[in-house]
Amino acid sequence: MKNDMSFEDIQDTLIQCDVSGTAAEAHGLLSGMLCMDVATDCQQWLGDFFGPELADIEGEDRRRLDRLYQQTRRQLVDFDFTFEPLLPDDDDSLEDRAQALGEWCHGFLQGIGYTGKNSGWPGGCTEILSDFLEIVRLDPAAAGEGDESAYTELTEYVRVGVQVIHSELQSQTPPQHH
Repeated sequence: MKNDMSFEDIQDTLIQCDVSGTAAEAHGLLSGMLCMDVATDCQQWLGDFFGPELADIEGEDRRRLDRLYQQTRRQLVDFDFTFEPLLPDDDDSLEDRAQALGEWCHGFLQGIGYTGKNSGWPGGCTEILSDFLEIVRLDPAAAGEGDESAYTELTEYVRVGVQVIHSELQSQTPPQHH
């Protein structure tokens, strides 16, 4: 299932708000925060991404970001395998999509507070998080047209990996807080 909110919608919102971050990074951060604590609210995410002075976005921009928050939270909480990282469409260049995937993973790692050190992550989380860190380090300019299938596989790995991490973290007691 595709996201109701498109990458372009959120990217346009961020440009409108004069923010230097990308839609992929913002969604990655949100997804990581929600994996750590499903009680994270929209305002907390906006404050972490935009900074406290810009977190009070209003109007259509705020409605778009609220919809993205609700959609992402629903996809993770329902655990019905509909979760999708917010990335550019397939008609964008492979280099742009690879860049966005790295930005998404970077945001996600920030959202869960991953430092690259093994700090007792449950189950397969350590390996998945380490792989996400490697995706951040990939050079999107090195992507050739023959790498389309590799990009597709990485995107699917990230999609499933987030759901595994969410499930592992939510099964811990007590729940972790961001």
